[in-house]
Amino acid sequence: MQKRRFFLKGSAAEVAWLNQQAVRGYQLTAIHGLTYQFTEVPQARQLIAEYMPQTTLQAMTTVFQPLASYRFHNDMAVVYSAVAPKQRVVNNDQQYRLVVYRHARDMALNWLNGWVLAVWFMMSATIVISSQLQATPLLTRLLLVGLALGAGLMVAGIITGARAAIRCHREVCRLIRVTGDDHETWKPTFHVLFKHQQAAPDTTCWEDIGKWQLALHNQRGDYYFELKTTLSELEITNTLAQRFSKQDFAVISWLGLYVV
Repeated sequence: MQKRRFFLKGSAAEVAWLNQQAVRGYQLTAIHGLTYQFTEVPQARQLIAEYMPQTTLQAMTTVFQPLASYRFHNDMAVVYSAVAPKQRVVNNDQQYRLVVYRHARDMALNWLNGWVLAVWFMMSATIVISSQLQATPLLTRLLLVGLALGAGLMVAGIITGARAAIRCHREVCRLIRVTGDDHETWKPTFHVLFKHQQAAPDTTCWEDIGKWQLALHNQRGDYYFELKTTLSELEITNTLAQRFSKQDFAVISWLGLYVV
């Protein structure tokens, strides 16, 4: 039996759907794009999905023999197996899951942009072509209907793409907090002012909170740093307060300006 569904491979929604099919007696056997192949069995087993590099999948397939697998285009794969959590081949796939969800978020945004541009070009072409024809009431009505339909398709595409991107982004944020891997994450730039210092503060002890860069300083001992971090203004202030008095520094929001 075959069923066609659109899921992000390995996602919680997909695994839940596959396990619903298992409850009905259908065991997953293969995945090809959007097509899921099942075999009817007396007692289908519940599945879990594990992300791993394709090299790992190739090395363990003959020994582990998963029920199905799917290979992504970025050297990642997802394996579907009927094993207990304690028997998992990959003890922690959060790092690999983060790679997949980042790629899925980028794809959702690319599809959103492509859809909007395609509909926009079609609407523009319709207007240009209609301008070359003799104006009639029927042509005007058809043009208005076509433009309204195009606008509706554009809005529907924006909503669909935005919802998919937001869902992936929320999962990316969660996985970043779990793994600490934020090297591809956009970080706001905070401005940190250290006042009346005899020398430039040593920021190497705070490298774990973000990337520091000295912007400028003056003869009064004031040092202005730019700090790229995912922490909040309050978290930065509390961290610096462990070494400096709050009167000796100021943290300016990434939406603010330098203090002059």
